[in-house]
Amino acid sequence: MSTEVTDHVLPTTEFQSEVKTEVKAELEAVFDPCSCMSEHPVSIVDLGLVDDIEWDESTKTVTVHLLLTSQRCTYFLDIDDEICERVGSLPDVETVEVHQVTSGEIWTADRMAPDERRARRERFERRVEEADIVPYAERSE
Repeated sequence: MSTEVTDHVLPTTEFQSEVKTEVKAELEAVFDPCSCMSEHPVSIVDLGLVDDIEWDESTKTVTVHLLLTSQRCTYFLDIDDEICERVGSLPDVETVEVHQVTSGEIWTADRMAPDERRARRERFERRVEEADIVPYAERSE
């Protein structure tokens, strides 16, 4: 079980299944393509994109459910390919499926791992300060 209450997979999420633990470790090495274009790549686990990991021992199938930051993510196929390659290399896994969550749920920054969310905020504040930008709320006082 997770050490914090979430409905998705985070770095702190723990599984009783050894296979699901191994899958999560592989997913932690998959970086969000958009974040890779910045100086601070973020894993899909830290970003909160991994909604669920399913393991069917009878068919040796892993299913990874992703809630993307946009339903129109143009990098879904790249993420899918990397997940299939990494997770498919695990010795107990024969089949990997990646499904995009289409329930209408929307990704928000609250899904991010707390440490990553904090670091992201600090980077933003540092850039604002370095650029000598005064936030609008402070200008209107």
